[in-house]
Amino acid sequence: MRLSTIVLSGANEHTDAEAIISLCKDFSGISELGIQVSGDKAYYSSGRYWWLQLLCHLATPDIRIALHLNKDWVEDFCAGKIPPELETFLALSHPDGSPKIKRIQLNFKIGREKAPNVHTLLCTMKRYARHDFILSYNDSNQDFIRQIRESGFKIGALLYDSSFGEGIAPSKRPAPVFNDVYQGYAGGLSPDNVVAELEKIDTVVPPGKSFFIDAEGKLKGEDGHLSLEKCKIFLTRAYAWAWDHSADF
Repeated sequence: MRLSTIVLSGANEHTDAEAIISLCKDFSGISELGIQVSGDKAYYSSGRYWWLQLLCHLATPDIRIALHLNKDWVEDFCAGKIPPELETFLALSHPDGSPKIKRIQLNFKIGREKAPNVHTLLCTMKRYARHDFILSYNDSNQDFIRQIRESGFKIGALLYDSSFGEGIAPSKRPAPVFNDVYQGYAGGLSPDNVVAELEKIDTVVPPGKSFFIDAEGKLKGEDGHLSLEKCKIFLTRAYAWAWDHSADF
């Protein structure tokens, strides 16, 4: 499919683990859970740490889970200093040997976080070669991303979000910078606008190329936590769009 992955970001210890796994099973093969982690959120003995342990225990090989590294954890990872809690999660495997954590998203923004050393980050990513890496592409990071690509390292995916986590949908989605890299789009996606935003993305992604989308803020309910009802509507509408456009891929 042209739309090959629909990421639900923001599930955490306030989310019913069994319910979110069940929802993802209904959309297996295309859905992915993006879990936000950092030292102040997922430290050993924290609610998120044990909830994530349960989520990974419940997950079968058809369930995609990605860890989105933020704050100190993304800085530490880029510096080759892997927090023990993160090491624990990245080592988890299914009986067939495949990792329970499929992808790692590095949410660094040069100027907000320390600028990583290219060589050190490349060495660290190569240590975790069984995982795919998602790197955030924005004005602050673009030169650094080019250095990584020019090194010959195969970037798993780039995520385009001009608002960088602020949940603002741009008037126009950016065209991919590199046509040979899997690209994803975030920023302001919601159950109400996902079809219209997919149409925008469809106009800029080259023919024959797949992409993914990632939503978080507008999937939250009035309590400020992820709403399973909104997630289901979002998945259903995006999935229907993907099938309607599968013949064009």
